[in-house]
Amino acid sequence: MVVQELPQRIEIGSEDLRAQSSAKSDAAAIANLNRIFKLQKAAFLKNPYPSAEDRIELMKRVEPMLRKHRKSILAALDADFGGHSASGGDLLEILGMFDRAKYNIANVKKWMQPIAKQANPVTLGSAKAYLKYHPKGVIGNMVSWNFPFDIGIGPTLDALAAGNRVIIKPSDLAPACGQVMLEMISETFDEDTVAVAIGELELSKYFATLPWDHLVYTGSGVVGKQVMTAAAQNLVPVTLELGGKCPVVIDKTSVTAETAAEIAGVKVVKRGQMCVTADYCLVPETHLEDFTDKIVSAFQQNFSENNGADHSCGIISQRHLARLNNLIEDARAAGTEVIQIGKDLEGDDRHMPFYVVVNPSDDLRMMQEEIFGPILPIKPYKEVRDAIAYINRGDQPLGLYIYSQDQHFVDTLTENTQSGGVSVNVCSLQAAQPSLPFGGIGASGMGIHHGEEAFKEFSNPRGYFIRGKGGTIDRITPPYGNSTTDLIENVAYAGLLDQLKFALKVVPKNLIQRFFG
Repeated sequence: MVVQELPQRIEIGSEDLRAQSSAKSDAAAIANLNRIFKLQKAAFLKNPYPSAEDRIELMKRVEPMLRKHRKSILAALDADFGGHSASGGDLLEILGMFDRAKYNIANVKKWMQPIAKQANPVTLGSAKAYLKYHPKGVIGNMVSWNFPFDIGIGPTLDALAAGNRVIIKPSDLAPACGQVMLEMISETFDEDTVAVAIGELELSKYFATLPWDHLVYTGSGVVGKQVMTAAAQNLVPVTLELGGKCPVVIDKTSVTAETAAEIAGVKVVKRGQMCVTADYCLVPETHLEDFTDKIVSAFQQNFSENNGADHSCGIISQRHLARLNNLIEDARAAGTEVIQIGKDLEGDDRHMPFYVVVNPSDDLRMMQEEIFGPILPIKPYKEVRDAIAYINRGDQPLGLYIYSQDQHFVDTLTENTQSGGVSVNVCSLQAAQPSLPFGGIGASGMGIHHGEEAFKEFSNPRGYFIRGKGGTIDRITPPYGNSTTDLIENVAYAGLLDQLKFALKVVPKNLIQRFFG
């Protein structure tokens, strides 16, 4: 993902007064967070294992809540991004939550069922062993600015399915979205179940220091390390969704106009400000020019008018815009071919044009860091092993995308690389499936959310052992005696035949006790 950035304070003139005001605001926000945290902790202790019906009832509130606040959500996205496609807002921030809620509601009873584990009938008699998932408690969710509702609500649904309580911390870079989140959550849930904490720099720093039962952070690796360090002081388990440079590998069978159009369309989503977007493309060396022409044509045909404003959103801030422009200037200064699709920006417009960068040097910044914007580098490769080596030289990405009609090509890539997820002949959709775990590996993150795996992520897998009749438990616990020695010498260290004779004496009776006693 991207850095959960916060406003910098300038300690001069009138800015000093604003900083003092902000500090007072943060102090109040921290006090409020502490109050809600204590409230939720106490409420969890009173009901540490909510029924499936209680969990389902809470999750059923989400869809009506989002429907009711749809206009406010879309208006807030438009305000924070300096323009945001309404269709994109519906698809990316609202409708996906309907699917996640429905999936969790349909499956939570099954996930809550005890899972039988093996208990050796020879040594344990009719004893039973099983695993049962218990809620962890109070979950903190630090939300990135790029998907303020999807990331705010999605992991919250998973935490509720697991029986937890949740406090959501929206990003300061999307203040309008944070305000809407606060209003709709406050209206829909009791504070001791789901709440929203809004504040600035100091609140964000403080949030990760609380003794959460689990902490979720979505953002950059730099801040992720700080969050993990703070959480470690209280031994808080973390889920970190950090993103990275997701490659798209295209083989010669798939250098088509359709492939190019689809990759261009994915890059348009949030104007590239998406952790699972196509960060760069790897194409066969012999097809570099052909693919470049095709993808430039796709951008020009569909997204050149008004820089694709009707289909995307603006860059989140002027500072982010300056960073992206610097990436382009660095490439141009190095003599790299840079193709611009769309017009130069004027005034405060943040609908940055799209750029295709042909065979950039690997020492350029855009090839060293996650781009997180409307820039698509295209790199050539000779053989599949070269593409694999290129990917493996970098950090493990959050997503790996492969366009090929050759299953051997696909298998070779997936079996020789690592990534959080994989999509074949499409980009990014592995992250949109309620039934698939979503998460990274290595520098792209740890832990997961979505579906059953998220239920387990936010649960304590509690092992149960229920003693029955028979077995050798009395012989293996002190005080040790002759029966213990007999068990060790004449059974444990005995030959297979002697062990089998011993088992035949006790197993039938033990099994009858286990299943019928």
